[in-house]
Amino acid sequence: MTDGAFSLSPPGSFPLSANPAFQDEVRRELERLLGRVRESAAAPCVAGVLLTGSFARGEGTVIPHPQNKSRWLSDVECLVVVRGGIVPKQEIDRSLRQVERESNSDCGNAARGIKVELRAILPEGMLRLRPTIFTQELCEHSKLLCGDPAAIPVPHEPAGGRAISKHDAFRLLNNRIIEQIAVRTEYSDRTSDSIAVAYSLAKFWIDLGTSLSVFLGCYRPGYQSRQKPFEDALRAHPEILGAEMSGRLISRFHNAMAQKLCQTGFPSGDLACEFGEAVEIARATWNWESEQLSGTIVDTRDWRGIFARLSSLETAAQRLRDWVRVLRQPSGLRQLGPRAMLAAARVGSLATLIYGTGCVIDFFWDEIGSEKGRGTEMAAELCRGLAVEAADTSERRRLLTRATIGAWERHLRFAAA
Repeated sequence: MTDGAFSLSPPGSFPLSANPAFQDEVRRELERLLGRVRESAAAPCVAGVLLTGSFARGEGTVIPHPQNKSRWLSDVECLVVVRGGIVPKQEIDRSLRQVERESNSDCGNAARGIKVELRAILPEGMLRLRPTIFTQELCEHSKLLCGDPAAIPVPHEPAGGRAISKHDAFRLLNNRIIEQIAVRTEYSDRTSDSIAVAYSLAKFWIDLGTSLSVFLGCYRPGYQSRQKPFEDALRAHPEILGAEMSGRLISRFHNAMAQKLCQTGFPSGDLACEFGEAVEIARATWNWESEQLSGTIVDTRDWRGIFARLSSLETAAQRLRDWVRVLRQPSGLRQLGPRAMLAAARVGSLATLIYGTGCVIDFFWDEIGSEKGRGTEMAAELCRGLAVEAADTSERRRLLTRATIGAWERHLRFAAA
C-alpha cells in the first residue's frame, strides 16, 4: 500500500514465504487460487482479492517435507472485496465456500497441508472496519493480488493517532486460548501430528506476546518488527509477570519466532511440559490484562470469577450487539440449543459463556479431566450449559471442548455476518 491506497501486487512481486526456497511454489498456488475465484459464480461482483496474514508479510511458514516436498503451516487468508447488487450475498458466500473446498480438498494441496480461507467484504465494509490488530496489519501489509485499486477503499486510520484497543488485544488472547484447548485435545487423543501441534504452540506464544505488546505500548504490525520491542519491554517491566516467568516467556517467544520464520526446526518429542507452561503463563497474562482493563484484582483460582470478570468487561452495547447477532440467526439458535441460551443469559452474553468456558477448560485442564476435587463440579456445570453428556471424565472433557469450539466458531460467523 502506498500513499493511503492499495497498489496492485500480483503473486511473486513481493516476498511470500519466510523460506525463499518456497517462493515460487507459493506464487503458483496463489495464481491457481485466483483462477478458481475468476471462474466462480461470484466472479462478476469481485472487485479485488486482498492477501492478508503471514504470506502478505513475507512471513508464511512453509517447511521441507520428505514425501510431499513441502509442508504448509501458515494458512492462505484472503479478503475478497465484492460489489453489491450484482450477485446475491448468499450466492457469493456459497461460491467462495466452494472455492475453499476445491482448494483444500485437492489431493496435492491436502497432502501439503494447504488451507485456504476466503472472506467476502463489501467496499463500504472496508470503511467500517474498526481500528483493531487485524485492521492495522491489513493497512500495513495486505497485498492486492488482482482487481481495481480504485474500487477498494483503505480502512480509515485511527483518529488522532488513537492506539489499538487493549480490549481487542485481550480478545486476541481469549481467542488463542480457545484454539489452544482444541489443539491440546487433539494432542491428548494423538489425532494430530507433532509438527502441527508444535506450530500451533509457536503461534500461541507469538500471539500471546502480540496481545501483551499492545498493553505495553510496543505493538508493531508484523512479527519481525514487533519481536525486539516486545522482548525489550517485557525485560524492562519484570513486575508484570514476575522476573522468572517473564524470562521464560521471552525465551518461548524468541524460540517460537525462530520456528515461525523457518530459522529453526520444530520439536518432535513430548510437548506435554510446553502445554503446561503455556497454561501457566496464559493464566498469569489473562489475570494481568484483565486487571489492567478493569482496575481491580482477579483471582482465577475461583473459576466462576472468570465469567464474572469477562461479564464486567463487556459494555451494555457489546452485550446487546452479541444478542442481536444471535437472534438474527434462527438456525444458529437451533444449533446452540436452549440450554446454551439460558446459560449465556445467566452470565450476560454468548461471548462471555464461550470465552469463559474456554478459559476454565484451559486453566483447569487436569482437574476437569479427573474425578477428584472441584473438577467434577466445574465440568458438571459447564456440561449443563452446553448440553454435553458423557459417560466418563476423559470423554467429558473431550466433548466439552468440542462443544465449546463449535459454539465459538458459530459465534465468529455471527460476528462476521
